[in-house]
Amino acid sequence: MPEAHGGHPEQHFKFLDSARGIAALMVFGSHYIARHFQDKMNVHYFFFLFNGNDAVAFFFVLSGFVLSYKYIVLGKDLDVKKFYVARVFRLFPAYFLIILSTFLYDYRHYLGRQLLLDTFVYNKNAFWNEALLLRFHNALYYPGWTLTIEMIVSFLMPFYIALAINNRKFIPYLIIITLIIGNNLDYSYLFFFGIIASSYYARITVTSFQQSKWYRTRYLLLGAGIILFSLRQFDSVVPFGIRYNEIANFLGVNFFTYSGIACFIFLVAILRSKNTQNILEHRVLVFLGKISYSIYLVHILVIDALYHQMEKYFYPQHTPLHFILGTIICIICVVLVASAMHYWVELPFMRMGKRIANRLKPSLVIKNDKV
Repeated sequence: MPEAHGGHPEQHFKFLDSARGIAALMVFGSHYIARHFQDKMNVHYFFFLFNGNDAVAFFFVLSGFVLSYKYIVLGKDLDVKKFYVARVFRLFPAYFLIILSTFLYDYRHYLGRQLLLDTFVYNKNAFWNEALLLRFHNALYYPGWTLTIEMIVSFLMPFYIALAINNRKFIPYLIIITLIIGNNLDYSYLFFFGIIASSYYARITVTSFQQSKWYRTRYLLLGAGIILFSLRQFDSVVPFGIRYNEIANFLGVNFFTYSGIACFIFLVAILRSKNTQNILEHRVLVFLGKISYSIYLVHILVIDALYHQMEKYFYPQHTPLHFILGTIICIICVVLVASAMHYWVELPFMRMGKRIANRLKPSLVIKNDKV
């Protein structure tokens, strides 16, 4: 088993939290620009830096690694029922709060008895479909489709982990199968990249890996990863054309396929590079990583709420200075609101979920006897 600092197996990766925080900021930046400025300012090339769409792929790849590492690498038993309870309490309460808050904000001028009855009792606006992550209904919080994917794959994750424990070669085949099937579950392959990183963690992190052909071509691979990660933006600048789209549709690939491969390369590079890990373990980045889920949840609501106020003072002129001032104010507000969400909602419910899970009787248990 690979060893971390001090000769003990790594239990938690702060540098991966930081990487998740950077990805959350990329999503925030892309939505901040696209939501109110894409038609007003020449910001097209900003999306190469704030590539929020493909940052989502990193969330999925990282989730696959983090969720499977504990059981594949550390060899802990996976109780399926306890795993489900912990995941629901981890993801759902903060998400439900932001859906409710978004509804109250969007309909603040129309709130009344009839609207509340129609929404919460008769479900005429499909509020409960969205609040309960059903059927990919995302009218209030459009990035919510990612949470639906996250929840669905969370329920499938124990079985993916069991396959990887039995034979890690199953997972690459599953990537091909999900691409062929091509339904809403095809985003599973992004999580599979993370599971592969867990399955090969021992080989990736040992010193002898430096003698492998993969390590010798690491800079070439990193360059390829950067290009793959940015293909969506290249296509928006110079469209690849109808013929490319026909071939891609036939093969069942899309830009998330490329960014998934890129994010796998980035993840392996981070796991291998102590210098990168040291940079990412800066306390500011670690803090942003800690509140990254809340940043992802609250940023749309904060952007919309602030924009209507700040356009009176900063945005009408559309000068770079006013844009920068407005951006700084928005970042500060997003971090403050996300911090409150993290400490007052996320953490309490995560602890509650762990307490409930610990009280449950053992259910279906997956053991890793190979560690």
